[in-house]
Amino acid sequence: MQKKHIITISGKPGSGKSSTADKVAELLGYTRHSSGDMVRRVLKRNGLTLEEYNQKAEDDHDLDDQIDEELRALRELDDIVVDSRLGFYWLPESFKVYLDLDLDVATVRIFKDMTANSSRSGVEGGDHSLPSIAASVSGRMRDEQQRFKKLYGVDPYDTGHFDLIIDTARHNHHTV
Repeated sequence: MQKKHIITISGKPGSGKSSTADKVAELLGYTRHSSGDMVRRVLKRNGLTLEEYNQKAEDDHDLDDQIDEELRALRELDDIVVDSRLGFYWLPESFKVYLDLDLDVATVRIFKDMTANSSRSGVEGGDHSLPSIAASVSGRMRDEQQRFKKLYGVDPYDTGHFDLIIDTARHNHHTV
């Protein structure tokens, strides 16, 4: 049996998952898929905002199931790059890449992105100070670890799941 060409890219917030997935797909001529896009499709189908989704997902896992099913369906494809926190879990046959990043560097990147990218400026809500963003990123990671351990028994930040780990702190991060 010939191995499918599937690459999953995961990592910490601000590590460059989306831009890396875009570039890898472009260089290889692969199709890029994003769990963020999947979340937006599910939200649209269900008429929910991201905040409403997050509140609902605490107790009701139907929306998570819809997104997970879209990720699992990617197994049927070939020549793809998947940007997803749990792509390594749902596509175990993939080549699994983890983008690591010191949280202080991540905070600065996210701050710069929020400042430069008008489409993100209102998404996170109120305070966009560095300390506020740092607390938000740490809280988000902690919440995801707890949620994914509870739902799936997996820690998305455990680098032991991956074939390749890249520290992206030394790479320039360009915001558009």
